[in-house]
Amino acid sequence: MATQQFDLTVIGAGPGGYVAAIRAAQLGGKVAIVEKQYIGGTCLNVGCIPSKALLHTAQTLASFEHFADMGIHVGKPEFHIQEAVAWKDKVVRQLTGGVGQLLRGNGVTIYNGTARVEAPGRVVVETGDGREEIQTQKLILANGSVPILPPFPGIDGKNVITSDDAVSMPRVPESLICIGGGIIGVELACMFHAFGTKVIILEMLPSIIANEDADVVRLLHRSLTGRGIEIHVNTRVEAIGDESGQKQVTATRDGERVSFSGEYVLVAVGRKANLTGLEPLIEQGLEMERGCVKTNARMETNIPHVYAIGDLVGRTWLAHVASVEGEVAAENALGHEAMMDYNVVPRCIYTFPEIAAVGLTEAQAKERHPEAHAERFLWRANGKALATGDTEGFTKVILGRYGEILGASIIGPDATNLITEYSLAMKSELTSDEIIATIHPHPTLSEGLREAVLAAAGRPIHMLLRQPVGRR
Repeated sequence: MATQQFDLTVIGAGPGGYVAAIRAAQLGGKVAIVEKQYIGGTCLNVGCIPSKALLHTAQTLASFEHFADMGIHVGKPEFHIQEAVAWKDKVVRQLTGGVGQLLRGNGVTIYNGTARVEAPGRVVVETGDGREEIQTQKLILANGSVPILPPFPGIDGKNVITSDDAVSMPRVPESLICIGGGIIGVELACMFHAFGTKVIILEMLPSIIANEDADVVRLLHRSLTGRGIEIHVNTRVEAIGDESGQKQVTATRDGERVSFSGEYVLVAVGRKANLTGLEPLIEQGLEMERGCVKTNARMETNIPHVYAIGDLVGRTWLAHVASVEGEVAAENALGHEAMMDYNVVPRCIYTFPEIAAVGLTEAQAKERHPEAHAERFLWRANGKALATGDTEGFTKVILGRYGEILGASIIGPDATNLITEYSLAMKSELTSDEIIATIHPHPTLSEGLREAVLAAAGRPIHMLLRQPVGRR
């Protein structure tokens, strides 16, 4: 068995792992990375990127309904899912190929195989050609996650899919039952509905997207049901079966037994840390917490010279956070000082309409800061939104006693890009005064961000306050 020696070895080449490897190589380390399936991990191959490529296709298809309002008259568009999947695959290949080039260009040695961490400094890789051993001074665990498959009877039946399968469907299902009304489930529900599928969402909690601002969730719920997506909350699934050529999902709601029929069932109840290959470390005392690897702010585990990042840590389940965790872990592993800060983390949801948020929701802010004040600015009062015919939603800002931004939520056009302004303002500890004093270009959606702050500060220009406050 061949043996190689490295300063640092990274297990997993997802958005956390490959960033960690590149950063460590930039700092002068001799670095290896091990990936069992595909460069880019879940995010680039079956998660973030492919789903967003198909969601963009779905949103473009849905926009044809409103072309006539702007004087554009075309026939009913034809949609071919095989071509959409091919487009998605092209995007994925370009990105994953680019990541591979970046790794090699930075001198990182890539192992294609399954890693088993036998000890903190010893990794055995099973490849197609046999076994190779890596001796390493430092180790970063970036194993990622896998879909959760609840122990329902029938979970392994025909036409039962996960989010990994949903981005490569050979044809558009006539109907789909989505078990789970969280981010993944609702995003994919929007996608399939736009493709022409009849969609039912089943969620065991009192609302879909339960962790976001209540006003945002209410508007999203109303928007989805208004377009024809059926949503059932407080509904706990018990089993999946087959009846008359259809999938049959049985559940309980308010103590009563209910059932739903559809051609396919999408199981989207969340993901869990992938611990494959870490069994020896766990036996040697690797500290765990709620099924994830426990780390400190330096991304260190309790085992010296072993770090963990991304979904394996399970703090946010966000690719952009995993990348920063990877940088922090790499810098500490190569002898530099870095700390992870989770206080300002933007959250993006690619539903129709889009949702993005940072910091506290209004309810959280008022619970922790009784003096907090929140206001919304509606997109229908924004010139650019009106001009483009995309006026659904609002921006909400929550301010503290001294005008500091405690949180912000956006639902509507380009929300996932716009949230960065509030994130930067919070990270830089700016107050409402600085945002108000910053000239925003006209006509743009960004004006709505300033208008929301003006409203929260009690001095709106292009709207009336719901509850007038004292002049400021």
